[in-house]
Amino acid sequence: MLFGHPDEMLDHVGKEIGVSAWHVIDQATITAFADATGDHQWIHVDPARAAKEVPGGKTIAHGFLLLSLYPVLTAEFFHVAVNSYTLNYGLERVRFTAMVPVDSRVRLRQTIAAAEKTKDGGVRVTLDGTLELEGSERPAVVAQTVRLIYP
Repeated sequence: MLFGHPDEMLDHVGKEIGVSAWHVIDQATITAFADATGDHQWIHVDPARAAKEVPGGKTIAHGFLLLSLYPVLTAEFFHVAVNSYTLNYGLERVRFTAMVPVDSRVRLRQTIAAAEKTKDGGVRVTLDGTLELEGSERPAVVAQTVRLIYP
């Protein structure tokens, strides 16, 4: 969805703003995230051990890796034409509700949960996001993210 100005989001509370394309979570991505964060727990980076000990027999993506995809996936469908800058303001709620095995596909669906003007001229927007896991009734992640968007 393209907004001409941040103020336009005030009229879209409760409305879905978009859905990303499906994205594969491959082992190279999982390993790169492990290297970047220092989280080398074997369930993420040891396919041989995972084959024997993890339900489903595959390594699984880090929860924070999945959460870190929200900005890039949101960028596929959420744009503000008059936007000098955007700040990630925080998270209201995050739940990792399903394991994501290597080579699974995920996509993000978002709705504007709240939007309000800030004293300094921006808009604080709260987005309800669901990271869907292909083939699963349960989503991988449910998170409410908050952004400050300035014209």
